Amino acid sequence: MSGFYRSLPEQVQGWRKAGPDETYDRRTLFDYIDGGAELYLTYDFRNVFVRRYQREGSTEPEIVLDVYDMGTADEAFGIFSAECEDEPVGIGRDSEYGGGLLRFWKSRYFVSLVVIGDAREAEAAMLELARSVAAELPDEGDGPRLAARLPRAGLNAREIRYFHSPNVLNNHYFLSDDNILGIGRDTSAILAKYDRDGARPVLLMVQYPSPARAETALAGFLKIYMPEAGAAGLAKLENGRWTMARVRGDLVTIVFEASSAEQAGKLLSEIAPAGR
Repeated sequence: MSGFYRSLPEQVQGWRKAGPDETYDRRTLFDYIDGGAELYLTYDFRNVFVRRYQREGSTEPEIVLDVYDMGTADEAFGIFSAECEDEPVGIGRDSEYGGGLLRFWKSRYFVSLVVIGDAREAEAAMLELARSVAAELPDEGDGPRLAARLPRAGLNAREIRYFHSPNVLNNHYFLSDDNILGIGRDTSAILAKYDRDGARPVLLMVQYPSPARAETALAGFLKIYMPEAGAAGLAKLENGRWTMARVRGDLVTIVFEASSAEQAGKLLSEIAPAGR
């Protein structure tokens, strides 16, 4: 394997590389993570480098290192954010560690380390190995521009999700069994959750290839999800919370779970203009 992979450590704190390294691409990823490959393929996944480590003189437990080339920093952030739920450990651009699983992203790479066996035995080695891998990665790309447009007041930074699949949206905020916003590989979407004035409004932004696509998507959403909203794009739903939807050029913006129409409108008004 070329590039920085050749610089990755073959041993750390008594753990040594075990067996040959492996690589998988978009055609063969199912051979490695059958049942989980679909999520990666909704992003611009290119390939994954796999290396296993075992303690000297032992066959268990085992640390598995995966380094995913996701094509861009946006996509690396996206795959990290899709399942982020544990506490950060200060590695890469963002990270988390819990239950024997350590994940982080940096540049166009998403890195996962998992221990098969007793996590306590491997924790120190996993942290050192992760830091070693992060040090070899280029430091390029800040993540999606859409994320930079999110209003900051009350934002729960650990609950920002970036995706191209309606399934990821439904995993974090169920919208519909049908893809009523037309989210797909040619769109970029970001979901963010807030704490404001005792409420937890949710902001969804979907960027389309053209303003025409955005207009069509918004019209379809209003017709199916909140037909009572009409052209105003505002409705109080059965749970007593407010939903407001707007279109700005190629961007559809929707607030769910607002405590009032005023709160929904304020959150939408705070979205930063494109290019900031």
